[in-house]
Amino acid sequence: MLDAAIELILEYGTEKTTLAMIGEKAGYSRGLATYRFGSKAGLYDTLCKSIGRNWLEYLKRGVDGKIGVDAMCAALDTVYQWVTDSPEDARVLQILHCGSASPGSEFQETSIGIHRRQQSDVVEWVRAGQQHGQIRQDIDVTAVAAEYVAYTSGITYLWLISADTFNFDSANQAMKNYLRTTLSV
Repeated sequence: MLDAAIELILEYGTEKTTLAMIGEKAGYSRGLATYRFGSKAGLYDTLCKSIGRNWLEYLKRGVDGKIGVDAMCAALDTVYQWVTDSPEDARVLQILHCGSASPGSEFQETSIGIHRRQQSDVVEWVRAGQQHGQIRQDIDVTAVAAEYVAYTSGITYLWLISADTFNFDSANQAMKNYLRTTLSV
């Protein structure tokens, strides 16, 4: 059903996709999706978590024990690789994150949790980089993490709305140069 949901969200968006459509597309009864997920919000929450878990596995392989600026740059390369290898998942996750900003969104907490986790990872990378003398001690670690997550969310959003005109690789290279210049000792 999650694969069917991805296909339908990419075709119709979150507003026009219904649980009945998802059940039918998956080859089940119209009511099975409602029974399994309870609501569209429940489905989107499950979908966001499922894609998020896949992304985290991708990220672990990409960062693989790196710290500091090296980890941040490896994560940027991993984002680029992930949107290249899994464009449908990347698009749907971005669509869901954007939708969670809508007032009254029922799956907003999931999106907030994912972004908190991302910031927490960046904080760990930066602090480890500071402990190993690779990153300056005078930076605000929390602010750097927030800026970094905002940047990665922003480039993914720009790619989503204009893949033909947005040069993801160039934006990644510019950010990696910025990180090395501003954070390194």
